[in-house]
Amino acid sequence: MTKEELNSIIQQGEGYYTEFKQNYNSDIKKEMVAFANASGGSIFLGINDNGSISGIDITNELLSKIHTAANECDPPVSIQTNKVLNNVLQIKVHESNKKPHRTKGGFYLRVGANAQKMKTDAIVEFLEKDGRVRFDERIRDDVDFEKNFSDQLWNGFLNLSGITPSVNKIAALKSLGAVKTLDKKHYFTNAGLLLFTENCCDFLPHSYITCVTYSSLEKVDIFDTKDFCNDIITNIENALTYIKRQINVKVEITDTVRKEIWEIPKVALREAIVNSVVHRDYLETGARVVIEIFPDRIVISNPGGLPKGLDRSEFGHYSLTRNAVVANLMQRARYIEKLGTGIPRIKQLLDQAGLPEASFNFNHFFSIELQRISQKLAKSVGNESTYGSEKSSEESSEKSSDKIIRLISENKYITIKELAENIGISDRAVEKQIEKLKKQEILERVGADKGGHWEVKYKDSQDK
Repeated sequence: MTKEELNSIIQQGEGYYTEFKQNYNSDIKKEMVAFANASGGSIFLGINDNGSISGIDITNELLSKIHTAANECDPPVSIQTNKVLNNVLQIKVHESNKKPHRTKGGFYLRVGANAQKMKTDAIVEFLEKDGRVRFDERIRDDVDFEKNFSDQLWNGFLNLSGITPSVNKIAALKSLGAVKTLDKKHYFTNAGLLLFTENCCDFLPHSYITCVTYSSLEKVDIFDTKDFCNDIITNIENALTYIKRQINVKVEITDTVRKEIWEIPKVALREAIVNSVVHRDYLETGARVVIEIFPDRIVISNPGGLPKGLDRSEFGHYSLTRNAVVANLMQRARYIEKLGTGIPRIKQLLDQAGLPEASFNFNHFFSIELQRISQKLAKSVGNESTYGSEKSSEESSEKSSDKIIRLISENKYITIKELAENIGISDRAVEKQIEKLKKQEILERVGADKGGHWEVKYKDSQDK
């Protein structure tokens, strides 16, 4: 390993494939077993948790202790030691084909950046039923890496994760599990495809998110539908934008600071969507993540129930993911705060907002149902809705003209293109609506097309 490659790993910090330890200690067996039971990884001695190099004296005695520890695991763990920069030791742990391994303290599995203790029967079931090579780790030698890798998405990931742009791209991608190299040629893994290709459905046709809005309480009258098939992060953001257009959002302005309050907390919705794309069963090719918006609730579902090895009683308290590399990448991008905290966070946010508890269903699919704030719901709990008057099912979503008025009221400098993107219609359709609003003397253009602004003459039109 070169100095540049080590610096790249340190920049990324601890993760699914990487563990830093200042010194050799008794936890070394636990870390070895956890990596061997998962996808392999490296333990670096002489590096502090914060990434600073403290260094370690690499002696024959130390090397002997390490290999003895590996042999004392049950069954023994296969490792390789490499001296880096004279004072850093890499212990490379290979993924085992003799799973499961254990120490005297029990069975451990790498989950995120931690070695997590598992019950014996749970980990045996998980490792017996789960594939030796998991979906997100599979090499895609049928996809041209150079042609389909998006530098724009990579730079966005670096910005989100706080990794310096000067990091060695290939070394970082390999460390993250997004790329593997065979015979000096680079290939995506499925995890890399999900994060770093712009048109993911070209290679993983079932990886898109479908959003559906119903105008009735049952799955009968479809008001609107939209499919999103970009990379995972863009899909999540597009889905949130879609939801925002269909639900009530209150705007509060305090000391020139504009704050949006969604009837279901935005962060709770984001957590639910992230959970659905990270933990879904991608081996189930006949289904996708679906977000259904009803007048009284939002249901987010994904193929695949609870991961094997996770009991229903442990749901929300314990973390086990079927797509560990994807989860690690999303945690790096800070879309996951900490593995295992998403569901408790949703519950906490709903409680703080005074909303009913979310309901969860597990079978071949996993779903979460979130209750919306509506006038009917507000009356049932004895409160008055702060999101406007009750709407009939046919009126639960705004008309395009009303959306235009609302968006212009929020930003008088908004462009035709931005209006079209926010509403989900063509530029020409927006122009037609604006012409009608002008004739009705509801909307007026002040100044030139460039540099001018819109002025709403009759803002109450959006409440009709």
